[in-house]
Amino acid sequence: MDARMAYPEAMARLIEELERLPGIGPRTAERLAHHLVKAGVEGAGALARAIDGAVAAVHPCSTCFHLSDRDPCGICSDETRDRGRVLVVEHSQDLEAMERAGWRGLYHVLHGSVRADGARNGDLTLDRLERRIASGEIVELVLGTDPDFEGDGTSLVIAEMVEKRRGPGVELAVSRLARGVPTGSAIEYTNPAVLAEALSERRRLARGGGAS
Repeated sequence: MDARMAYPEAMARLIEELERLPGIGPRTAERLAHHLVKAGVEGAGALARAIDGAVAAVHPCSTCFHLSDRDPCGICSDETRDRGRVLVVEHSQDLEAMERAGWRGLYHVLHGSVRADGARNGDLTLDRLERRIASGEIVELVLGTDPDFEGDGTSLVIAEMVEKRRGPGVELAVSRLARGVPTGSAIEYTNPAVLAEALSERRRLARGGGAS
């Protein structure tokens, strides 16, 4: 018997919706639901208004695809940043981690990775990245995908994309984070000091995708 059947319908529905959130299991959803009910109309209402406000105001930047409440985002419009160096990350959470690590170039957020079977989900912004590469404004592309199977596969796809664009007068370096970042870990949870070292010690990829 589903334990939620013992709750009023409204409470059971709240628990069910909370369970849809990433990383939230049945027990955590139940605890959160109790917290929200105890918070009362004022406390729960503040959360609901914050959610409504974020959903209405926050959208991907049309240049880098980081989540922002303006377009271009504050990073893309910051003229003090190194505009010739673009760090490619999988998610906006990874971008925030790289900011804490001290990166002062620009970004490109993929919103995912190439799947293990090589398929690309429809949300990936690889086509937009290809356009940025074709513009000739990038002098170094830093691949900051997660150090796992899918992240490595995504980096390989991007490296091959750059290789196809190479030609006379095209000077675009492609580098990958140093392997100080533990294999199998997620960029967003990596210590800022470790990320800073991985950025500073990044290695240029040779033609064909191998590090040199």
